[in-house]
Amino acid sequence: MLQDSTPSVPANVAGLAESARLGALQRVYLPKRRNWALLICNIVIGIVTAIALVGFYLLWVILRTPNFSRSQAARRVYLYEQGFIVANKPDDPQVYRWDGIDTVFQKIVSTRTYGIETARQYQYTITRKDGRTEKLTQFFDGIADLGQHINQCVSTALLPGSVAAIDHGQGVRFGDMTLTAGGIAGRRRSVGWGEVSQVQIHNGYVRVGVAGRFFSLSTTAAADIPNLPLFLGLTERLRKTAAR
Repeated sequence: MLQDSTPSVPANVAGLAESARLGALQRVYLPKRRNWALLICNIVIGIVTAIALVGFYLLWVILRTPNFSRSQAARRVYLYEQGFIVANKPDDPQVYRWDGIDTVFQKIVSTRTYGIETARQYQYTITRKDGRTEKLTQFFDGIADLGQHINQCVSTALLPGSVAAIDHGQGVRFGDMTLTAGGIAGRRRSVGWGEVSQVQIHNGYVRVGVAGRFFSLSTTAAADIPNLPLFLGLTERLRKTAAR
């Protein structure tokens, strides 16, 4: 399930949300249940091959799924207006306000068979300004929407500070790239905004369009660039400002 039909919020989570001023509850994300037919098939394989270590490992992995593990099934992500709370353990919920998050890294890996996408893996690594880090994956049902929402909200919260820094002549770094009022600089090349027609992500890397041609600006994969929506939003903002 993506969320409870009648979301129930534990008292400690509700109290933490109130003290952190997270606003109204938006959604409760639950662990994603595995397909029972596939689990049973894997159990049979695990039992048959239990004489080998791989069989015991497979059984251990299966028993750690939310279908069998009560502790795993109890994990929750509570999404609020001004942030979210991760409860990997009922007695240790952690709050993440949008304005208290430093970076979000997104890694989305698509698996294809004969050109057809058969699976997609998600990982969002969120780090608070105090250094605490949380990784959200497809363990949670609806991770595609949740991850995108978190990434966008954090970038929106960071935008005013980034714009102010650039307006005061400072550069804003994203991995091995730096944005300034004058242009964008990467490990491979630097270019002024007046020359840039478009900045895009292609095959997992940043590419800059200049005079109808695209070239790779960075040797860093997009998955290793923090706050990617903020980066793309800033580049478009600065490019349009230079074109006026």
